[in-house]
Amino acid sequence: MNREPEVLSKTKFDLAVIGGGVNGSAILLPIYAGDPDSPLKIRLGLTLYDLFGGLGKKDRHRMLSVSDAVRRVPRLKREGLRKAAVYYDSLTDDARLTLEYALDAAARGAVVVNYTEVRALDVSTSQVTGGASALGPGAQGYGPGGAPEVVRAEAVDKLSGKSQEISARFWVNATGPWVDHLRALLPGYDGSKTVRLTKGTHIILPSLSGPYAILAPIPSDGRVFVLMPWHRCSLLGTTDTDYDGDPATVRPEPADVEYLIAAVNRVLARPVEAGEVVGAFAGLRALAVEPGRPGEGSPSPSENTREYRFHEDPWAGNFISVCGGKITTARSLGESLVARIAPRLGIALRGPSSRHEVLPGGQTGPFEVYVDYASWEAVRMFKVPIEIAERIVRTYGSRWREILEPVRDDASLAEVLPGTPSLLAAEVEFAIRSEMAVSVEDFLLRRSGLGWLSRWKLRGAVPRVAEIFASRLGWSAERRIAEADSFARSTA
Repeated sequence: MNREPEVLSKTKFDLAVIGGGVNGSAILLPIYAGDPDSPLKIRLGLTLYDLFGGLGKKDRHRMLSVSDAVRRVPRLKREGLRKAAVYYDSLTDDARLTLEYALDAAARGAVVVNYTEVRALDVSTSQVTGGASALGPGAQGYGPGGAPEVVRAEAVDKLSGKSQEISARFWVNATGPWVDHLRALLPGYDGSKTVRLTKGTHIILPSLSGPYAILAPIPSDGRVFVLMPWHRCSLLGTTDTDYDGDPATVRPEPADVEYLIAAVNRVLARPVEAGEVVGAFAGLRALAVEPGRPGEGSPSPSENTREYRFHEDPWAGNFISVCGGKITTARSLGESLVARIAPRLGIALRGPSSRHEVLPGGQTGPFEVYVDYASWEAVRMFKVPIEIAERIVRTYGSRWREILEPVRDDASLAEVLPGTPSLLAAEVEFAIRSEMAVSVEDFLLRRSGLGWLSRWKLRGAVPRVAEIFASRLGWSAERRIAEADSFARSTA
C-alpha cells in the first residue's frame, strides 16, 4: 500500500498535537526551462496535495509569476525561470520530535534509558517467569510452533560501565541502523539483512532564501533538494547514497558537499562557494530491504521503498524488528505494531487511534495562533526579547514556561550563550533537568542542534555550557575540560 495520502493527511493536525519540533513553512518551488515537470503539472499536483492534506483556504498553494517569485526570494535566478509555486507544509526538527515521543512514553510509565547498549540476548525454549516487564510476569509459547524465545538481555551503561539484566515478555527491535546488529545477537541468526543503510548529508549555509524553504529538482539524477530556514541560516539537503560502514561513525564527505552546492547553484543568481559552508552533518536511513526486480537488480537508494515493515525471525518467537518507515508515519507504525503484538500477549486494545493524542510540547488549536499568543505572554512574563520568545515557543511548544520560569529566581539563566544567535542558558538547565541531557554534546548536538554550526562560532558557548552542566551534575574541573574537548573532536 502506498502511504503517501497517509503522510499528507498528517500535515494539518501534527502542528497542533506536536507543537515543539514541527513548524509550518511556506515552500517555494521554482520551475525552470528544462525541468522535468511543467507549470501545469505542478499546479495539478499541488491541487491534489491541498486536498489530501486537508489544508484550509489560506494555506492552499499559489502560482507565482517570475517577478513575484524573485521579489520573495531575491537571490533566485531569473534566467530560465518560467513560473513558481508556493505551498505550505510542516518542517520537522527530527531530533526534537523523536525526543518528544520519548518524553511522552516516560510520562505514560515507560522506563526510558539513555546511553545503554545491548550486548547479549538470552534465548530459551522454557517458560518465562518473573522479570521486570511492564506487561506483567509470566509468559510462554508466543512463538509460532513453540519457537525459542528471548527471555532477557544483558545491557551495559556506556557512561558508568555497569551491566544489568532486562527481562521482558516481548521484544521490539526498533534500533534503526542497528536493527541487524541486534538480530545478529540471536542464536541461529543466518546473516540476512532486513535494512538497507543509505546516507543523507546536509550542509549549513548563510541564509539564502529568508523565511521561505525552496524545493527544486536535481536534473542530473532525478532527485530533489530542499533548502530551508534554520537558526538564521539555511539548511540544504540531502544526499542519498548506500552506506556499509559503522553507523556510529557516519560523516559528510567532500563529494556530498560538492553535490549539494552544485544542486542549489542551479537556482541561484549568485552561486554559493565551498568557503561559505558554515557546517555539515550526515545521518543514516534504515530502509526496509527490497528484493531486486526481475532482470533489474536492487532499486537505487532513492527508489527503495520508504514504507515500514515488520520482520520476525523463526529462531525468536517473541522478538520483532521494525524496518524502514518515515518520521511522518511514526504514529501509524506504532499503532500497527501494537495491534500485531497485543493479541499474542492477551491484551485488549483501547481506543481507535492516537491521532489526537497530544505530545508534551503540543497543545490544541491552530499552532500559529498559539505561537503568537505564547510569544507575547513570554515577553510580558519574563521580559525576554520577542525574537527569543518566539524561537523558544516554536522549539519547545507548550513547554516554554518550563524553560523560562527559573529565570525569575536566577537572572543568569536569561543570558544568551556566547557565539549563538539566541540560545539561553535556561535551555541548557532545562535539557539537564527535563530532557535527559548528560553531556555538552547532548545539548549542543541533540537538543539545540546548534552544535552543527562551525566550531569557531560556538567556541565561546562551549565553556559556558560545560560550566552549567558542571554546576548541575557536580562535575570536576577535569571533567568540564574533557567535555569541551570531546565536543571539539565530535564536530571536527
